[in-house]
Amino acid sequence: MKYGVLLLSVLSLMFSGCATKLMPSEDIEAPRLYASLISVLKDPQLPANSKEKYDAIRALMKKVDFTFTRETKTINEFLSPADAIIDLPEAVDRRITFNYQYRNNYVRLTFFTYRNFVVRVDITEK
Repeated sequence: MKYGVLLLSVLSLMFSGCATKLMPSEDIEAPRLYASLISVLKDPQLPANSKEKYDAIRALMKKVDFTFTRETKTINEFLSPADAIIDLPEAVDRRITFNYQYRNNYVRLTFFTYRNFVVRVDITEK
C-alpha cells in the first residue's frame, strides 16, 4: 500500500509538471503571433545588453517554451544570429548561447546542438 501511494504521488507530479500554457517554439504560428517581440530581438541596432532586448526576451518566454526547440532554424526564427555566442563554430556539436542582460539581471538561453538539431536547452534567469 505504501508503494502504491508513492507511485501515485510520483505520477501526479510528473503529469502536473507536463502541463504548460506556453506555446512550443516549434509551433509554426509562434513567429507570426509574437512578431513584435521577435522584431525587437532581431533588431541589429540594439545590443544584447539593452533594456529593450531584455524586456522582449522576458515577455517572449512568458508565451513561448524554448525547451521545445528541436532545430537550429527555429532559433534563427526567434533570435538574432548577431547575439549568438558559439563555442566551437566549426564543430558538429556546438553550444549556442544568447545572453540578454540589463543591469544586474539576465536571461541566458543555451542551445546544445548536434549538426542542425537541438538536443538540449538550458535557460537561466536572474
